Amino acid sequence: MIVRPAAPVRADVQPAERPSAIAQTVSFIERRFARRKAASANAQIVSADLTVPLSCIVRDVSSTGARIELAVAPENPLGGRAKLPANFTLLMRMDRMEVDCAIAWRNGPFVGVRYVSTPRFQTRTSR
Repeated sequence: MIVRPAAPVRADVQPAERPSAIAQTVSFIERRFARRKAASANAQIVSADLTVPLSCIVRDVSSTGARIELAVAPENPLGGRAKLPANFTLLMRMDRMEVDCAIAWRNGPFVGVRYVSTPRFQTRTSR
């Protein structure tokens, strides 16, 4: 076995500290009250302020809100840059559910909404 002497350590040079995984976790503070569940469901934004419903995709849902992605569609050529009213109704047709929402945040094509009413389930209508 070959033993090499350690390099001399200068007093003015300190090794760079790497943040530990615990320190990185502690620096991030979760502000959400409810757990999110990943989703990928088509939905529509409906409001009296809009002339036509806007298509969107629900990406995350929780008991208190959702994260939606504004889709580029014929009725919404601006996609994520579309101007939305502060309050609107989100229609999720696959779940047959609608809920009144308020915008909480925006980031590019993504919009975070919080529910301002309890979800209402649409009854199936006979034809």
